[in-house]
Amino acid sequence: MKNGRFPEDPMKIADTQMRSVWSISTPAPSDKEFGKHPTQKPLSLLKRIVAASTNEGDIISDPFNGSVTTGMATKILGNRQYIGIDMNLE
Repeated sequence: MKNGRFPEDPMKIADTQMRSVWSISTPAPSDKEFGKHPTQKPLSLLKRIVAASTNEGDIISDPFNGSVTTGMATKILGNRQYIGIDMNLE
């Protein structure tokens, strides 16, 4: 995370340790392309969480799949598998 690039966070200084406070805006309109979800998280937040807490080759399970933001973050980062679970078929 120290050497990661996070252009969406204006407070992250390059080549410095990740802070405990992240500056990330609410979900962008493009994040809601397939509809709104009441608890949707910003894609930039989920990309950072997945990058910080997993390694390449890991399997990520999201038991509250919702708008599939975690799955999209996993796909963007690559080299990880994703399992999404949700009670709502939509």
